[in-house]
Amino acid sequence: MNAARPLPVVAALLLGAAAAAQQRVDADEFQHLEPVLQRAIAAAAPFVVTVETFGGTRRVLGPDVPIDGDGPPRPRPAPKAKPPEPPEQPEQPEPPAPEGEPVPEGDKKDGEPKDGERKPDADKKPKLPLVPEGFQQTRGKTTGVVLTADGWILVSRFALNFDPTTVLITVPGRGTFHAERAGEDTSRGLALVKIAAEGLPVPTFVPPAEVAVGQWAFALGRTFAADEPTVHLGIVSAKKRLYGRALQIDAYTSPANYGGAVVDVHGRVLGIAVPLSPSGRNAGVEWYDSGIGFAVTIADIPDLLARMQQGQVLQRGWLGVHLEPSHLGPGAKIAGAPKDGAAAAAGLRKGDVVVALDGIEVQNGPHLQMLLGARLGGDTVTLTWRDDGQGEPIQKVVTLLDAPWSEQKRDTNADLPASFPLPAPEEGR
Repeated sequence: MNAARPLPVVAALLLGAAAAAQQRVDADEFQHLEPVLQRAIAAAAPFVVTVETFGGTRRVLGPDVPIDGDGPPRPRPAPKAKPPEPPEQPEQPEPPAPEGEPVPEGDKKDGEPKDGERKPDADKKPKLPLVPEGFQQTRGKTTGVVLTADGWILVSRFALNFDPTTVLITVPGRGTFHAERAGEDTSRGLALVKIAAEGLPVPTFVPPAEVAVGQWAFALGRTFAADEPTVHLGIVSAKKRLYGRALQIDAYTSPANYGGAVVDVHGRVLGIAVPLSPSGRNAGVEWYDSGIGFAVTIADIPDLLARMQQGQVLQRGWLGVHLEPSHLGPGAKIAGAPKDGAAAAAGLRKGDVVVALDGIEVQNGPHLQMLLGARLGGDTVTLTWRDDGQGEPIQKVVTLLDAPWSEQKRDTNADLPASFPLPAPEEGR
């Protein structure tokens, strides 16, 4: 019986030895990760470039336009006409004060100086604000990625938000180039610029279907690093976020690396780091510094990149319908269709029920939003609906319009999950 007493001690020693061995294994694994990370950075560094902007005009912001300038430029409002001034009344002469006797302070007219004070300059103009609307400014440095060997560069459209007069691209080992702006995709937060260069290093863009949840993802930036990019380590935490536009990553992203490459352990580009809105409507900064990052995939949008190279500004697609939230399905019931929307032009009216889009049966209103969420203005969809939910189905090909700014600026709810579309009460995307 006495021989059995040391067993707990032996077990503790064995467990301690196993834990120590496990710690050594974990340490070895992380040590093995270091050269992998360094090789990935070395492979990606040549095509991660510095973007620097100068000049630009601060937009005249209305009461409902974000202060960061996100949104369409607004014309400077015309000055309001002054109301007609009342006719001047002849001044009534006042009896002069007795010679040598000062006028009492309380009897002096408003605006007249008191004894010992300087008379204010009546012609003096009011002071102008220190920073008037339309001032020239710089946005500083950020990051970009080479798209093609002949000088097309992917950047975040937030770097160009104040319409800079000068855009400079610094390619490692090649010098600094003036860039010309091309097109943008507002829903993805991407923009293209062109520099006069040949033989640039071009990355390998990984198709989204080949990306696995849980794989390493390194977010690279050039804002604070001239010799080699900065790096933030993380993993791919979700796919097909924001209506299929992006991967979700937990590597830290911020304005310092917006526009930069998110790469795998081989230095291949998984996507471009950009800020995106939780509803997926447009690029936005609602989740800035929240631990959630996004990488817009590139390998799956070659047609959109070609349109951007032609100078097109791609907007989120807009069907233009108000949905009935009390209708739970099947189909999405129309509560109204604005006259300027694509749905109204196609003949959709209040009470109609959309039952299919491109041959896919519509389950309910949010499902219709999800099906339309990744579409852009100019895309065509085949809609099938029933008049007032009854009768024979009607089928038409509808061309989506660019979403008007009144729809794009609508508030989003950052507490909702990013993978599920917002149940918008005003339109069906």
